[in-house]
Amino acid sequence: MTRPSPILLSLILTLCACAPKTLAADTLFIRHPDDPGKRVEAFLQKPAGNGPWPTIVFLHGHQEWPSYGGKDFVTWGELDRFAKRGYLAVAVSQPGYGKSSGPADFCGPFTQHAVSAVLAKLKADGLIAPHKILMEGISRGALVGGMIATYDPSIAGVVLISGLYDLPQFAASPNYAQIAKALVAETGGSTEAMRARSVLFFAQDIKAAALILNGAKDDRTDPAQAQRLANEVTSHGGKARAIIYPNFGHHIPNEVRDKEIDPFIDSVLNSR
Repeated sequence: MTRPSPILLSLILTLCACAPKTLAADTLFIRHPDDPGKRVEAFLQKPAGNGPWPTIVFLHGHQEWPSYGGKDFVTWGELDRFAKRGYLAVAVSQPGYGKSSGPADFCGPFTQHAVSAVLAKLKADGLIAPHKILMEGISRGALVGGMIATYDPSIAGVVLISGLYDLPQFAASPNYAQIAKALVAETGGSTEAMRARSVLFFAQDIKAAALILNGAKDDRTDPAQAQRLANEVTSHGGKARAIIYPNFGHHIPNEVRDKEIDPFIDSVLNSR
């Protein structure tokens, strides 16, 4: 093998020294509070210095096999990006995804309690600054994060991306038959079960600041529900803003949505 020249070797070493260092993500497993025989997987990345820190919790959407759960946010570099900005960055694998025990219950109590248990563990460990938690959820994760914000007063803000907020209305539409099939399979399909998972029916209880994003061309959600949710929150004295992107569908490119999300997170957690 030909060795690189001294000049080339020096250039390589210089580039490596100048490259930003990636902080290490830790993997956490805890027992599910509703069934101690099952576990919840989470990933966390700590910023420099000592805690407690303002905290961002990332919640993924539906994933086909193989499912990596919250580890996707590690792979994408999101945990590292926000840890470098001074936030404790956490990603939770919802039940039935990654290495979190199932079954999935379409964002129902079992899933919500899994996320809340991770928060409780991190609070007990002294890692989370009081009332400095923001939840960012995508698709299913948006529904989970929104529901938790309806009853957990420690949540200061939510970013809800491409989510569903009125499941009975959605399930009744013939345009979304495939997703409705999964909804019925995981919840049992009763109106009560779907209402219990619908953030719009509890919007008056959301005290957290809310940024709600949706693509106008989304074929997996109803963008009108995003606007309805923002209207309901504000009509009850809350603070919410909906942004509907006319040129995008279910996937809103990171570089587009981050222009709104990053300053929103900073304004809510106020750590900079």
